[in-house]
Amino acid sequence: MSKGVSTVRTDKAREKFLQALTSACNVTAACKAAGIGRQTAYQWREDDPSFALAWSGALEEAVDALEKEAWRRAHDGTDKPIVYQGVVTGTYREYSDRLMEILLKAHRPEKYIERLRTENLHAVSITIQGAAADL
Repeated sequence: MSKGVSTVRTDKAREKFLQALTSACNVTAACKAAGIGRQTAYQWREDDPSFALAWSGALEEAVDALEKEAWRRAHDGTDKPIVYQGVVTGTYREYSDRLMEILLKAHRPEKYIERLRTENLHAVSITIQGAAADL
């Protein structure tokens, strides 16, 4: 009977871990939420292919949420306070050009990722002399 209780407890901990991983996109935070150690979580992932698949899915959902927030900040902007002599007198909308750049590079790399092209126009000859030559 204790094995059944252990399984129920383990199943609940796994579910809490996966829910927290989806919310936080952070293994340490998910482990704390589930009341387990990091080694336990990684062992479960190694031993159980279905748990490993659920882990991967939870991370995908979490990253999708991060990407959605990056889009919102880049496209819709965020309100920032205008402070004068310690008093908020209004707000202005700030957009993130950097997040827009990152999103464009992620979704259209063929167009927006920087490319570095190097050419060797001169032949270089190196001669090693002395004790280093004997190595």
